[in-house]
Amino acid sequence: MKTLLIIGGSGFLGKSFLDYCKKKSFIKWKINKIIFISRKGMNIENIQKKNRYLISVKKNILNLKKIPTCDYIIYAANSKNNKGNLKGLISFKKLLSKNQKKLKILFTSSGAVYGPRSELKKIQENDIVSIKNINTFKGYKKNYGKTKIQMENLFKNLGKKGFNVSIARLFSFFSKRILINNQYAVSDMINTALKFKFLKIKSKKRVYRSYMCSRDLVEWLMAILLSSNKKCPIYNVGSDHELTIEQLGSRISRILDVKLVKNKIVENKIDYYVPSLKKIKKNLKVNIKQNFFYELKKNISVN
Repeated sequence: MKTLLIIGGSGFLGKSFLDYCKKKSFIKWKINKIIFISRKGMNIENIQKKNRYLISVKKNILNLKKIPTCDYIIYAANSKNNKGNLKGLISFKKLLSKNQKKLKILFTSSGAVYGPRSELKKIQENDIVSIKNINTFKGYKKNYGKTKIQMENLFKNLGKKGFNVSIARLFSFFSKRILINNQYAVSDMINTALKFKFLKIKSKKRVYRSYMCSRDLVEWLMAILLSSNKKCPIYNVGSDHELTIEQLGSRISRILDVKLVKNKIVENKIDYYVPSLKKIKKNLKVNIKQNFFYELKKNISVN
């Protein structure tokens, strides 16, 4: 049996793995132990009785002395401190030894590496990724995108050194955990509608998004992790079912039975953030199983 190590497991991704444990098993991947390492630690007490193979280690990657014995690693450490993210990955690389080249290691990057998109064309893995594109972002997204590109390059170098690595470029996701965080468009819209009993679409340009549910996220990441090799395969992860913000708002307003107020589109601009999934579906034979609208209605009703 195998051991999976998740570094940076206290965020949405790590908690998605915990939620998966509550309903499904990792035995189909021959995994009987999962170790979470994160600065904040993971609250696993509620499910540890049924899943004794879960272990939480409260430690910053910068203070880690050695990598626990494992077969697979998902490197998902991410904070608002971009310099800290780079330092953490460099520290992780130094901990890897030559006798760990049999490990399979996945890095969770972001669709932000492609930069802002202003055309109605799904984003493909072979699209240009460059700092020049990222510089057209504003504020936090610019530094975030640059950092992710730098971290991807560090992982690609691991492949050149003989390690089995892969990169997942993550887009937009949904689960009940998203509802408690207003930094996401979908959660902001839901919580605003619940509070004020009406929903206003603020954007004055055409915005397109898509949402993958968390259980599919876990299964796709496992498929990519197992495909890791010295060539460092890169895959988009998300949904390719595009939605305008107006369509999303309309669905939320109907579920909550509140009035929808739309801004007039006055800017002839497009903000498009939807991945192409042709490569991953062809190579890894994965499919989207969860219906976003069903999960949206179910979780809003519970909330």
